Amino acid sequence: MITTIFFDFDGVVIDSEPVHTETKAMVLDAYGISYPDDVFDNFKGVPEDKFFMYASEHLDSQHRPYELFIKKRREYLAEFLPKMPMITGFLDFMEHVKLKGLRTALVTSSTQQELQNLDKYLNIMGLFDQVISADATLRHKPFPDPYFKALDLMEVDQDNAMVIEDSFNGILSGKKAGCKVYALTSTFSRQELINAGADCVFDSYEELRLLLDKEV
Repeated sequence: MITTIFFDFDGVVIDSEPVHTETKAMVLDAYGISYPDDVFDNFKGVPEDKFFMYASEHLDSQHRPYELFIKKRREYLAEFLPKMPMITGFLDFMEHVKLKGLRTALVTSSTQQELQNLDKYLNIMGLFDQVISADATLRHKPFPDPYFKALDLMEVDQDNAMVIEDSFNGILSGKKAGCKVYALTSTFSRQELINAGADCVFDSYEELRLLLDKEV
């Protein structure tokens, strides 16, 4: 029986992937760095420092410090934060989850500072019983460490936890931690998510609510 739900953040709670792609592209463009079209897809669900380390080492002919790119990107990102949309149906689904007495945790590759900056506008961190940010573990998704940390903090067995993800790295992380992973088609196609190993794929939170009612 499911007693606890672990939510990814980007693409599951907030519709941020287009913003992440746009602001990363803005940084590379600002420094005159050329890049392949699929480079951003390859880093979905990965902390931003990993992306800019890659950009510094493999894309930037001058190999400028990746911290420089991160600083620039956060300047761009600040312009988007007040308008960051949430995934349609998330708040209604969360209300349904609370009515059922289920516990929740946010398990994200975003840092605590990034979450705090965004929560000034969204005010949703208080909806979760626990928040496991990128600062909580040395290794991030696709390693299972973030979900092992969540299981430990929530004192729940893998069999009683549902993970909601939208990316390959997130699915791999949840599965390696022994959890059942439900994947939302907000970022990748249904077939891609199935191929990544998701136990179940859903297109909307309304669909997930019906699925959840069978599990609880």
